[in-house]
Amino acid sequence: MFPDADHDGPPIAEIALAPSERRLHRESEQNYRVLSAAATALCTGSAELGAPLLVEGLGGTDLASLRGFMRAVERARVQPDADILLESPHLIRTPLAGAADFRAERVRCLRRMGLDIGVADLVPQLPSAGPDPVDTSAAGNAGREARLWAGAFGDGMAFDRLAAVLAGCRLGFFSGNWEAMAALAELGRRLLEGFPDNRVEELIAAARAQDGQAEAIEFEAGIVRTSDDARAFLAKMLGVQATFRGRQDQALEYFRAMRAGERLSPEVRAQSHLYSALTLTKRLEQVGEAIVELDEGFAALPNSTSQSDSVRRERGWLHNLRALTHFAQRELRDAFGHEKRALVCIEGLNDPSSIHLRINLLSNVSVLQEKAGHHAQAVSTWARFKRAAGSSSAGFVKHHAYRAAGLALLMGERDAALEDLSKTLACTAEFNDDFHETEVSLEVGRLLLDSGTAAQAAEHYDRADAAAGRIGDPYRMALAQVGRAATVGTAPGAQTGAVARLSLTHPERAERLAASVAAGEASELLPRVRTKLNRPFDLINFQE
Repeated sequence: MFPDADHDGPPIAEIALAPSERRLHRESEQNYRVLSAAATALCTGSAELGAPLLVEGLGGTDLASLRGFMRAVERARVQPDADILLESPHLIRTPLAGAADFRAERVRCLRRMGLDIGVADLVPQLPSAGPDPVDTSAAGNAGREARLWAGAFGDGMAFDRLAAVLAGCRLGFFSGNWEAMAALAELGRRLLEGFPDNRVEELIAAARAQDGQAEAIEFEAGIVRTSDDARAFLAKMLGVQATFRGRQDQALEYFRAMRAGERLSPEVRAQSHLYSALTLTKRLEQVGEAIVELDEGFAALPNSTSQSDSVRRERGWLHNLRALTHFAQRELRDAFGHEKRALVCIEGLNDPSSIHLRINLLSNVSVLQEKAGHHAQAVSTWARFKRAAGSSSAGFVKHHAYRAAGLALLMGERDAALEDLSKTLACTAEFNDDFHETEVSLEVGRLLLDSGTAAQAAEHYDRADAAAGRIGDPYRMALAQVGRAATVGTAPGAQTGAVARLSLTHPERAERLAASVAAGEASELLPRVRTKLNRPFDLINFQE
């Protein structure tokens, strides 16, 4: 939570995943862990003081913080003596910009907390966000974001303001500050009017020096060479935050607007088609239109034996997405062919984006082999994945061992699966990863229960219950109670259904679980081991 402070633990980037621009994947394990830690602090403080915590003007927070308070409200429902009261949640700040008007999203969050509030009930009475009321002395990314915001909206030179805009947008992506991304991007598009191409390289260097992020795959700036490229870069920012909010038609407009300039680099134009196709495939389920976009993306890139590394990389990402469109149409052989072509494109490349793509490709090939029923080949490819460059991070073993276990189960190798699952659980314990410890313990409990080893299953359900309690997740606490009852052949009591109904994160699933408890059929809802560990972290899926 305080990255600039002295501490003994590993950096959060080593143990938790960030959101992914290249996959339009908003889920951030890093943000989830920060928000969960903050929610724990609020509830524990309330319990230790023996007094409720009064939160005023909740609707005026940024959206990431609002979801953090939702975690605290949910946790307070199951943590003894913790109490959180909400005062004037309808008061908000004036939206930062047209693209940063998140009133609808705020209402969805507030209503999920049981508040009867509509968009018309929101009153913009809180101080507007801006340079003056922001604490620019704060430590870590929060202070850095505040300083960049102040620099962007201050009265400095256009060059310095633009550098702050680009840095603030990129930093906002990693912190989940979608509103700042949108407001800064809108400002930057205005400031870029008349900006000379011969200063773009200097501008990008100045922005990269300010954002405080390590070299990363997301929003790489090396292909931004002209002011049109920079304008497209900001349009992509707007498109990404729009798709994260579930506004897919709007996102598509922004992604297609990326190609409006006359002096676009080929890679930037190809990215415009890539993100348009990604939105059409994954969000709008319009695969035919996505294929047209991808064909245009391939055509935008020079096709010669002397391609630059950046062109090869972009071509590789296009092949990867073309494989996804084939997969969506159940054309597994064609999908496999494009994944292999993508691997050829990035052969020998070791920049962060290429490493990410290579890992993604090997994972996808393994999944294709799994879906085709070639389980032994899927296992072999997955073993190769373990040796890929970039796969040595502290959290990698957790994900790799879990999938290895799922594949082992498909091949009937239960003991090998349990061994790999124990590796995953060891990783969750090492890094205090209560979320995944809960998930995997629940699933191992079901595996052991189905194989007749009830005593061991009970241990895992107890472990899941304890881990779910540490993150204050009533839905998963109820699941663990259902599993524990099943190990001794009894039905869970009515209290288990009542616990499930305390869930804010999973209200629909929680209601089904409570109904199943009442009907004596709850054990059928106990989760089983899957073949991938990826799980959603959002309290609300804005992409519904």
